[in-house]
Amino acid sequence: MVYVTVDPGHAALRVNADLSLERMLAHALHHSARWDGPGYGRTLGAALVSEGLAGHFAQEVFGKGPEPWESLPVSVLRTHIPRAFHEWAYEGYAHEAWFFGSPDFPRWLGYSLGYQLVARYLASHPGVRASELVHGDARDFLPQLGEV
Repeated sequence: MVYVTVDPGHAALRVNADLSLERMLAHALHHSARWDGPGYGRTLGAALVSEGLAGHFAQEVFGKGPEPWESLPVSVLRTHIPRAFHEWAYEGYAHEAWFFGSPDFPRWLGYSLGYQLVARYLASHPGVRASELVHGDARDFLPQLGEV
């Protein structure tokens, strides 16, 4: 089940009226479909994979590039790779810090890192699409973390 709250008067919705709502729904629907398999995930690695797959699914459906929250420079992401490896299987990771920012993490780090992680996986598996990986095991993506 997906709940969507929309403020039709919000300036960002008007500026991006051509695709913002549709891309958001595609992203959310991928998450919803993933719940029928492994779920969103309780660990940092599972959350990174879930967000990366949902972002690539929206790109697959609409053919546009990554969203702003999926676009931190790789040079920024690389400084956090050692910690991501360390916390990959940790259920007590700080989700809000990884995905929304903190003094230690830039805003959207988790979304951008997940997006790049899945991008590396897709590049190393030609012909595979995010839509086909909806139930993919997060452990299968761990080797690509070192390639970001």
